[in-house]
Amino acid sequence: MSDQNTLSALATRYGVGETLTGAILIVDDDAENIAVLQAFLDSEYVVHAATSGKQALEIAVTTNIDVVIADHRMPEMTGTELLEELRGLKPDVAGILLTAYTDTPVLISAINRARVFRHMKKPWDPDELLAAVAQASEYVHQCRLNIRLVNLLARRSEELGNALDELRATQQHMQHMERLGTMGRLAAGVTHDLKNVLQSLMLLERIATTWQVPTQVMDPLQVSVAAMRNLLGSLTSLNQFASRGALDMATTPLEPADVLRDAETVARMDVAYRERKLVVSVGPKLPTIQGDRQKLVQVMVNLLRNALQATEVNHTIRVDARVGPHETVVFAVEDEGTGIPEHLARRVFDPFFSTKGELGMGMGLYMARLIAESHGGSLRLVAPEHLKRGTRFEVVLPAAPRLH
Repeated sequence: MSDQNTLSALATRYGVGETLTGAILIVDDDAENIAVLQAFLDSEYVVHAATSGKQALEIAVTTNIDVVIADHRMPEMTGTELLEELRGLKPDVAGILLTAYTDTPVLISAINRARVFRHMKKPWDPDELLAAVAQASEYVHQCRLNIRLVNLLARRSEELGNALDELRATQQHMQHMERLGTMGRLAAGVTHDLKNVLQSLMLLERIATTWQVPTQVMDPLQVSVAAMRNLLGSLTSLNQFASRGALDMATTPLEPADVLRDAETVARMDVAYRERKLVVSVGPKLPTIQGDRQKLVQVMVNLLRNALQATEVNHTIRVDARVGPHETVVFAVEDEGTGIPEHLARRVFDPFFSTKGELGMGMGLYMARLIAESHGGSLRLVAPEHLKRGTRFEVVLPAAPRLH
């Protein structure tokens, strides 16, 4: 099968449609020449006529044509100049240039600048002219067919690419949900056992309070109870999201300073806490926020632990809460670590992705972001304000409505 037949078969298969209009534009400043050509071509083509290059361009802009037959010698604009300009407007239209003499510079210009399909001398032979128009029409047909098939292929390729992307995303989502389900079931079992341990610790805490044990014993015990409660809260949140795809919220009015204080209390259980300097700053006159205290503390503890692991011994971690724009409160944790590379920064909130490699589960920041968004806020990674390196996470939460 020839290339032309193959293209035609593809055009039919994919419904490309008709490429030719059957319209021809004759351009000549001699009305008699136009009349002769028009009478000769009328039986097979839809013929349009113009007596100047300017008029021809006006017709070409508003009319779909296949072939232009132009006389070279015309005032104001030659046929070559017309076909050159027309090529910029309608590059898929073929041009036939008629001349009454052999002029090499004209031919060179017609070929190089106007890229005419055919050059013919006057007086023209009727059969030769008909053959030239037919060839020009076939040339236009092939050009337009190629363009439409290429565009169709590009669209199909783009559609296929989008479909593959959607399939990969769906497959990844299913894998994530399967892993979440497994982790949720595991969390439910661990939570049941840890509740028994917590009950024992809480009983021990009440006994210690009654007996008024020394501060050196009471403080670590209370910190342990707070840490156990936070761990249970994290496991419960994971189980809730894994089983229902949503988080339960027990929202109450909260003071931002209380959230930071609770988070610091839990973070003190980390051995790295004693070897780093923690600077906590709470802005003046912070508005209250409406939220789930345990879950917001969980977010801040996660950020603090990440900062402790990223920061070298004797270096500083800054934690602050301040008024943000548009009636918000911004909590921030900033460390002096090595920072997160740009190619990884885009993925830190993805489930099961961890910059710690096999040492991390990749759920901490993912759950923290879910909790922030469940409060109508956001969790974002920004450039540190005080350092050229390091990492800064900001939790932005809406302030509670003011009571009038």
